[in-house]
Amino acid sequence: MRTLLGTALMVVIVASLGGSATAETIFELDYAKWDVSLTDSKGVKTELTDFAFWTGPNILVALRGDAKIRIPFRKIRSIEIGKYIPVRGHSQATVTAKSGKTYKVQIERFEGQRYLGGKTEFGSMKIRLLRISKLSFKRLTNAEPDIRQ
Repeated sequence: MRTLLGTALMVVIVASLGGSATAETIFELDYAKWDVSLTDSKGVKTELTDFAFWTGPNILVALRGDAKIRIPFRKIRSIEIGKYIPVRGHSQATVTAKSGKTYKVQIERFEGQRYLGGKTEFGSMKIRLLRISKLSFKRLTNAEPDIRQ
């Protein structure tokens, strides 16, 4: 048993010395705050810093086909969200990944009711996800380069 635990510990240590992101770094990025440009459902554009979900990690939960997917903010360049369709119980959305690829997804009502918020030059702001029509991620708040993976 000790040999197995020792081997597992060595694998973790060696893996953490490599150039890839560690689980701790990814965890921190999923709770990090962002500088964003947000356009609400009325067409009002606002620049925000310290932008994040009010609770939980900054991961968008959406449907793609029959699958439920989780997309971390660190992998998103922008999100465009259509109007909520009550009969279908979701909003159509287009997610543009950091790589430039676009993906059509649906945001369910429950996810769309989650609050996001941040700071503006005129004070704090909070908004429900489904009240956003476009969200563009610029960089991590207080970060020099864009370090999203």
